[in-house]
Amino acid sequence: MTNPQPSRLARPARGQANLPALAVALLVLTTTTSLGLLVADGAFAGAGRDPAERRAAVALGERLVSAESPLTARPNVLRSRNLSALDAARLDEAFPVAKGRDVRLRVGGETVVQRGDPTGGTTVRRIVLVQRRQSVTLPATAGDAVTLPRRSPRATLLLRPPEGTTVRTVRANGRVVLHDPSGLEGRFDIALSRFETTRLRFEHDGPLPRGSARVAYYPARTTKAELVVTVDG
Repeated sequence: MTNPQPSRLARPARGQANLPALAVALLVLTTTTSLGLLVADGAFAGAGRDPAERRAAVALGERLVSAESPLTARPNVLRSRNLSALDAARLDEAFPVAKGRDVRLRVGGETVVQRGDPTGGTTVRRIVLVQRRQSVTLPATAGDAVTLPRRSPRATLLLRPPEGTTVRTVRANGRVVLHDPSGLEGRFDIALSRFETTRLRFEHDGPLPRGSARVAYYPARTTKAELVVTVDG
């Protein structure tokens, strides 16, 4: 008996069934090759960047927010007024790593200092706090004392006692900060602890109506911002 010959019609069917698998394989190969080219391109770009430039950018970013920085109230907290006073000359003086390089510093989206054209340089980013101090004035209460609701490193006192009243001593949390046996009158600046809430008390002879003693203090408010440091060259 003659063995049946395999049908010639089955072969094209199997070939057609393999076409989708072949297309998928080609797609995967093409995608993998493209990704490989992208990674290689990034690697070549990183290898072509000046290592000294990158070290300078990283070092400048770290030193700007360190405890020793003239811009900080404490590590990673930048004083707004110190940032406002910063220029290229002060930057070089305080941070020699920036000398001779094109530099741009941005805080919260605003340019603080820019020298040259650092467009093609190395950029480092850090999240920081920006501290601002605003003046708040409070009158002494009828109890001859005033408590500052927030901590402040200093306060300004304006003493205008009425005739017949003498203010001889001012205490901050029990500590004598002002004293004059003949009487205190006028404007006085006093240093306060930054680590505790302050209660000021006035020791006087005679009545001290509300408004005769006023205290201006300077509480800190902080906001989060991004520090962007770019160094080129």
